[in-house]
Parts: sequence; structure tokens; C-alpha cells
Amino acid sequence: MATISQKQHICARQIWRGAMLHSLDSTRLEFHQDGALIVSSTGTIEYFGPWETAPIQMDSPETPIHQLSPSSLIMPGMVDCHVHLPQTAVAGKPANDLLEWLSQHIFKEEARFSDPDYAKRSSDWFFEELLANGTTTSAVFLTSHPEAVNIAFESALEKGNRVIMGQNLMDFNSPPELSRPTQALLKETEALCHQWHQVDNGRLQYAWIPRFALSCSDELLSGVGKLRKQYPDVYLHTHLSEQQGELAAVAARFTQHADYTAVYEDFNLLGSKSILAHAIHLSDGELSRLKQHDCSLAHCPSSNFFLKSGRFKWFEILKQDIRFGLGSDVGAGPELSLFKVMHAAQLQQYDTWIESSALIYAATLGGAKALHQDDRIGNFETGKEADFIILDLNAKAATKRTLETTPKSGEDWAARGIYLGDDRLVQETYIRGKKVYSID
Repeated sequence: MATISQKQHICARQIWRGAMLHSLDSTRLEFHQDGALIVSSTGTIEYFGPWETAPIQMDSPETPIHQLSPSSLIMPGMVDCHVHLPQTAVAGKPANDLLEWLSQHIFKEEARFSDPDYAKRSSDWFFEELLANGTTTSAVFLTSHPEAVNIAFESALEKGNRVIMGQNLMDFNSPPELSRPTQALLKETEALCHQWHQVDNGRLQYAWIPRFALSCSDELLSGVGKLRKQYPDVYLHTHLSEQQGELAAVAARFTQHADYTAVYEDFNLLGSKSILAHAIHLSDGELSRLKQHDCSLAHCPSSNFFLKSGRFKWFEILKQDIRFGLGSDVGAGPELSLFKVMHAAQLQQYDTWIESSALIYAATLGGAKALHQDDRIGNFETGKEADFIILDLNAKAATKRTLETTPKSGEDWAARGIYLGDDRLVQETYIRGKKVYSID
């Protein structure tokens, strides 16, 4: 595995030829068996479509044309709408209950990020692994340590990742090594926002991250609500309605609020840039209110299955037209591969089939819409930034065997990736037309 430093790579106009696909919407894939992707020297998409109509006749002979192998496919970079950087080392730790799992495994690991050296090693590995898994954009939870937050942003800046992340805010009902004074947290997170929000023309963006209602005092929730109002272009990222035990604890503490959604609503935490992870146990009324606020949901099927949290209401949420994308939710989710997450999303809907086009959409353009970045990423529309991955289905034995019957459609290519794929398929990863990862 090799990541490419952004300081070492200069983007030039380039052309790729071969099989490629992207989402037009949640039901339609555009696929070209012999396609062309032309990326400008500034990292934006000039053309996506059939090779035979590609505007290349006036190209300079020096413009490189990259011919893909018959087993290769280009698709947009994938979008992980919910993942925890400091939990990667404890992925796969079992537990029967969310709160027990946090206490036994997660809080202890997150406390280690008080050590800058450990935070640096963990951050570098994490952002390299995202790129190796074909994830170009991610909404990331960090820890409460401000130095570790700076280290994570510096790593993402150097590695080339596109991220939305921020300081984990906890001041109540939390381990002392992770809990911080309320006003100190509010001042720290605002200062970090000023330092990192919209860096590199928006590649790095900031989010207010109250961990979840149970770990935040009323004073902290109120303070974050004021920050959200003061900085309307900054994201808010938190958890909502993951497990029944969590809901019971929220109801017991927040007796003046109608339901879990109302807790966030009443503290002014819901809006068009609010990302709410899990969102499983929601009433029809809560879903309707989330739609009214234009909130986005992060569906984390691998994690939901692993912790036995419950089933995401995929089709009900589609009917409500609520934005949602997919999240690996590592460490409750066992791995970073969004191919595995797409597969898990299918398995969780045990009585209704999700079309491959809908799963690819959720992992790419749907995720970009959930993060309000579909104006710049998510598919290969002309003028968007060129975030894409090159897959080789021969890289894994199972997919190689299926290629003895050559895939003929976008749905066929997509299904083989979803149900047979993992990080081994990813050969190269590009962000803004720059190669940020290569398997070589």
C-alpha cells in the first residue's frame, strides 16, 4: 500500500479509458463499457461518457491516456457519513449493550489520544486506510483532546482526504479522562473551527460534535446550539436513537422533552447541516420533523447488526425524502470498506430487496447529498471535482472467478463489487484529480 503526499504530486490534464459508472439518482446508474473520463489540470471533470464521443481530437500528444484492463472499473470515490477515528484499534470488540460497550472498550481507547505520539500514529494510519478502501470523503468523530484534533486535521491535510470532523464534546456522565469543563470545551471547539473550517478550498470542514445527549450537560447542548446559530455553514454531527436502552436513559433524564429528537430540537441542534448517526428507533412524527429541519441521517448497517441495535427504516425514510448516506461506524462497525457496508445494508432489510443502483447511490452521490457536497462530488457531472477510484475485480479470487462471464451492465458490475468486494479491489484513489493512494 502506498499513499502519495500532496506536496509531491502535481496534477496534469489526464484521460482514462475503460469501464466506468456513476449514479444519476437513487434508481439509475450511467454505465459505459468503453467510457472516457477526462480530468482537467485543476482537478475538475471535463467529460464523462462514451469513448467514441469524447472530445479528445484536439488534445496535445502529451496528454496521458490511461487504458484500463478488462477487469477494471472506475467509479466515484465513496462517502462515509459516520466513522470514529479513535476507535479503529478496538474494532470488533463484542458487547450486548451500547452503553456497556462504550464503558468496557471505547472510552479506554479514546483516552489514549491524550498522548500526541499515539494520536499521530493513529491518525496517519486511519486516513491512509480510508483511501485504501476507496473512501474519499468522511464525516469523522475525534476525541475531546484539542491537540489530538489538530493532529488529525494536519494528517488529513497532508494525506489528501476530504473530511468533516471536530472535537468530541463531553462534559457529563463521562469518564473523567474524556470529560472537560463546559466553557473550556466551547472555547476550544470554536477556536478549532476557526483554524480548520474550509481549509484548502473546503476540502477540510469542521463539525460541532456533541457525542450524544447522555454525555452532554444542558449547558453544553445549549452552548453548541448557540454556536450552530452563530456559524450556520458549520456542520453538526451526533448520534440519535441507536438502541432501546439509550432511549430509555434519554427519556429518564430529559423529562421535559417529548422524545429523543425533541431534545436536539429544543436545544437548536437540528438543521440542514445536522448529521444524525443511526436514527433507528424513530416515530413517524420524529421522521416528519427531521424532514422539516432538512437533517441528514447516517445509516450504519454493519454497526447496527454488530451491536444488535435494530433495523434502519430504509424504505420509510425514502418515502419521507430525508437525506441519508452510509456510515462504516468503525469501531462498532468492524471495517472501513463501504463495499462491506453496502452488503450489510442489503442484509439488514431482510424482507425487501434494495437494488444495486440504490446502494451505489447511497455510498456515493446519496452520501454527498447527505453532507451537502453534491454540488462538488458524488458523481461525474461536468465541473465537479474529480474524486474517483479505480477497481480491479481480478484482485480478489471470488470476483475474478465471476469475470469469466464478462459483466455487461452497470448493475452487474455494481452487484459484483457490493457482494464480493472489499479493500482488495481498490487499486488507485484520486481526490481532485490527484492520486492519493496506489496499491503499488
